Amino acid sequence: MKVEDIAEAVAKLPPDELTRFRRWFSAFEAGRTDHADELDSAATKLGRFAGRALAELKKRTKDRQP
Repeated sequence: MKVEDIAEAVAKLPPDELTRFRRWFSAFEAGRTDHADELDSAATKLGRFAGRALAELKKRTKDRQP
């Protein structure tokens, strides 16, 4: 894989995935051995946030019904 291919793929990432990639790359570049954990951590936080948002949406939808 060439740098140009990677750059093209990164340019196509949606904003949330670009943020995850940026965190991972920063950890990788710093030489941290936990750079794989950085993605897991971000995904876990995002999953929790999404779960809370979905629960709140369901609650609001249920409260609106007559």
